[in-house]
Amino acid sequence: MENMRVNHLPSLTWNALHMNDSRVDSAVTAGEAYIEKDLSMGLEEGIRGEELPCFEKIETGMGPDMDALRKAGSMEPVQVTVPAGVKEQVLRLHIQRKPGESAFLPVEIAAEEDSEITVFVDDTGVKEEAGGTLALQFRADVKKGAKVRLVQVQLLSSQEQKLNDVGVSCADEGRFETLQLFLGAGKTYAGCRADLAGKGSSMAADIGYLGRETQSYDFNYEAVHKGKKTRSDMTASGVLWDHASKLFRGTIDFRNGSAGSSGDEKEDVLLMDEGVVNRTIPLILCAEEDVEGNHGASIGKLDDELLFYLVSRGMSREEACKMVARARIDALSRRLGDEALSQQVQKYLEEVFHG
Repeated sequence: MENMRVNHLPSLTWNALHMNDSRVDSAVTAGEAYIEKDLSMGLEEGIRGEELPCFEKIETGMGPDMDALRKAGSMEPVQVTVPAGVKEQVLRLHIQRKPGESAFLPVEIAAEEDSEITVFVDDTGVKEEAGGTLALQFRADVKKGAKVRLVQVQLLSSQEQKLNDVGVSCADEGRFETLQLFLGAGKTYAGCRADLAGKGSSMAADIGYLGRETQSYDFNYEAVHKGKKTRSDMTASGVLWDHASKLFRGTIDFRNGSAGSSGDEKEDVLLMDEGVVNRTIPLILCAEEDVEGNHGASIGKLDDELLFYLVSRGMSREEACKMVARARIDALSRRLGDEALSQQVQKYLEEVFHG
């Protein structure tokens, strides 16, 4: 598929800023991915129940072109049902593909009432010179009182490209959480949309990224508040080095009928070089009076006093910068909830900072 347009801003800004959406430069095909899959004993493969969720109606963060890409492919989705009342379930997906080829993997989760599941997804790069694109589309139907947690670690090579598309719908008291670490890939396009349709539903997104050399990150995250007393929290924390670039769109959308709802969007970006490009467009849309939306950002260089202190203790300037940058990623890595995955991240960071 050529000329894909992704990560559409819900309310357009000036075209001259080139932030309303993004175009995927290279053509993408929906080839087959190779996955290693590990399910808890209480899970059921395939979608069960009298009323099957219509996943196609769940909108995603990257937009309709990702749906078109999926329809162009032949890869069967990974479908999992979490039965009502079943807790502490785990699904692990390790994704690979053939060198130089593109792959598309759809994942669909049906979390029945009062159930809980954590989905771990990790991407492994192929040979450095191989190139290609790995695309993932994740959808979840979160029923009343259910909880879905998505944990993603992206460790692709610099010649690869990642498309990461997420969409969820939450019923009354349903909750969706995601923790995402984007560390590799030359180009990453990521989007997430959470429809908080039910009363008291909530979402939390924690995004971490490390940009080096000419890496680029393009993000679009949306929390759509539809039900009463809903809650959203979005936090993006990253480091940009060399000539890396990042564009983050964070939208909190209070729809009519979402009285008593609240949302927070925070961003913390450390700029390590003069050549980096950092762009952010926070957006709060409001069609309801009794709501609260907040945006906060901390964007800048390494604190001179901290740098002076570290250098005065015998560290070089380069070592001090690397230590502070790594600490940001380590903070998220410790929250992954999977020891093997955390060790994989630590090994990757060791190669990046001391390789």
